[in-house]
Amino acid sequence: MELQERITYDSHELIQAIERQLDQLKVFRFDSRYRGLLGEAFVAKLAEWENNIRSRKDDPFTLVVCGEFKRGKSSLINALLQDEVVTTNVTTETVTLNRISYGSHSNEALLSGGRRLKLSDEELQRERLEEVMRQTGEPVRRLELKRPLELLKYVTIIDTPGLGDSLKDFSEMVVEALHQADAVIYVFSVSYPLSQAEQLFLKTEIVPQKYTELFLAGNYTDVLGNQENYDRMQALLREKVQGLLPGQKPWMLSALDERCLQCGEDRPNEALEDLLEKNFASFRERIDRLVTEKKDLVLPDRMQRMLRGMTEELSQNLAVMEKGLEMSSQDVRTAMERVHTKSEEQIKVQAEISERISDMVKTMQAEAYEWVSGLLDRLQRETDTLSNLPAEELIKYYSFYCIDMLQEAMNRCIEYHTIAIYENLEEISLELTKGLFLHADSGYSFRFALDNRTWTKGDNVSYVISKLPVGGLISLAADGIAGAMRQKEIEKKAPDILQKIRDQYGSLRVSALKAVEDTYRQMGENVKKQLDEYYSNQILTAKEQAEQAAVMARQDETKKAEIREAISQIRVVLSGMEGALM
Repeated sequence: MELQERITYDSHELIQAIERQLDQLKVFRFDSRYRGLLGEAFVAKLAEWENNIRSRKDDPFTLVVCGEFKRGKSSLINALLQDEVVTTNVTTETVTLNRISYGSHSNEALLSGGRRLKLSDEELQRERLEEVMRQTGEPVRRLELKRPLELLKYVTIIDTPGLGDSLKDFSEMVVEALHQADAVIYVFSVSYPLSQAEQLFLKTEIVPQKYTELFLAGNYTDVLGNQENYDRMQALLREKVQGLLPGQKPWMLSALDERCLQCGEDRPNEALEDLLEKNFASFRERIDRLVTEKKDLVLPDRMQRMLRGMTEELSQNLAVMEKGLEMSSQDVRTAMERVHTKSEEQIKVQAEISERISDMVKTMQAEAYEWVSGLLDRLQRETDTLSNLPAEELIKYYSFYCIDMLQEAMNRCIEYHTIAIYENLEEISLELTKGLFLHADSGYSFRFALDNRTWTKGDNVSYVISKLPVGGLISLAADGIAGAMRQKEIEKKAPDILQKIRDQYGSLRVSALKAVEDTYRQMGENVKKQLDEYYSNQILTAKEQAEQAAVMARQDETKKAEIREAISQIRVVLSGMEGALM
């Protein structure tokens, strides 16, 4: 056994050591002399870091489960816990962040103003939860669920809202949860594995955090059908993951198969059930082993990350102060003039980039017009293949099918073009591209009415499962009307409905192209907003640093000596805090 593997931590002693180190910071926060020497802004940052570290030192190992909307995150958690803890029948209106921890069986909804509402298990279901929200008059965005399950003795699981849904934006809530994570399970669908948008989120929000462990869990593997498709998907996933996260293993799982196995029900794919059972058993074993290994190490790992972050940020501020202490009056004037000149240059650069982005978005909108129009042409031509379908089938499913096709086409357009913008802006700053993702808004809707029914993008059924080929937008329809729907051997004709369908395409085209226009206008506005925020922050930071240095430079030599001594003392404390966990 290696020497490092034989080292253990006493959590009680470690917490006491952290408390002692944090207590040393109090003098810099509450002593008026130090506050005057270091400045209120620095002391405020010091207080924020101290409070964050104290609030996390008693937390158990935290496993955050995240991913796009409708990727089966909640089902995967239920399969891991071998119990129906989290409801899977949700809409974007009832999506919540679920914090699942060990304790006597209970459910609580966190409301505003520190209020908590106790819920029964039945009230966690979609219809009942919607009624609860109506009665409380406010949305429920977080649930606290406690269960007396063995795994939860050592780990708290956070089930996050889905990303990428157009009706609600939960991105900020997910990112906040990720900041509390010690390990992450990122769930995606093998039907559409690790899209560009998913890779973008992994690159900007997951990878930089350097979590203890990251699991890439490909759900819905049961839909692959047979071993040949499984092997093909496994090779594709490994290739994608190797380019994004070298050395990372993608897991191919089926939460549905696992829950059916646990409950003694018919399993979804007989051909793959042995492989799926083996895969999930290995996945659960790896989670159990991680929790066991890290239950005593989670605190030092977490504290090292947080203390390192605190030291880096505060050291940068201290360096600015030290630079100011060495500046003359002329140096200060030169620095302020340099900041003013740099600000004017950044404003010009921002204007040039903004104009370039506008031109880029116009070109992208034209491409999206062409692609969506082509898809509509293809769909319209395919109506000639529907003559063998009965009227009730057409009324029930065709609207959904068209909306799903258009939704997927729009998603493909937005994804493709967002990545293009991302690559263009990445040269400026990774922070800028993170903001672009978090503020993405692809809200749109289509209308296609049959028999006085109106279906919108939110009405999503699984009658047609898109194969999502990689060959382009027009190929989205290849397995559609002429395939999945035509496979039904039905003799009844429906000429009247077919004519009604053809008549609908004019208005559908208008609404679809209007959606393209609105979406790309919003995309351009979002990017410009992020550019403005980014450059405004850059200018503000430069001004604040110059002003802080100027304040230091204006002090008399006696005061400067006192400030240098205060900086030296706090550097010793910060260094000691990192050393306490080594």
